[in-house]
Amino acid sequence: MLDTIKKNVPLEERLLGLAEEASELSQAALKYRRALTKKNPTPLSEDDAYENLLEEIADVTLYMDTLYINTGTVKEHYNRKLRRWNDRLMKETQK
Repeated sequence: MLDTIKKNVPLEERLLGLAEEASELSQAALKYRRALTKKNPTPLSEDDAYENLLEEIADVTLYMDTLYINTGTVKEHYNRKLRRWNDRLMKETQK
């Protein structure tokens, strides 16, 4: 299925779609935070805000999957960033 998308939707349009969906993901994460903290009330329930967040994560993931040229390379970046984040947290907890 991803091959069909890659063949029929130009790279430039997939990049545009990723940017749009990433923006919507950002907004959904912020809205979910508001629903959780209730410091700045939103009409969305926590459950609805969470479902919206999941929907946007799925959209971003789909676009990302259409852009992977070499998933091994992406995984290398992912693992490096994961280790860096973990290392920072470990240093903070040792203080």
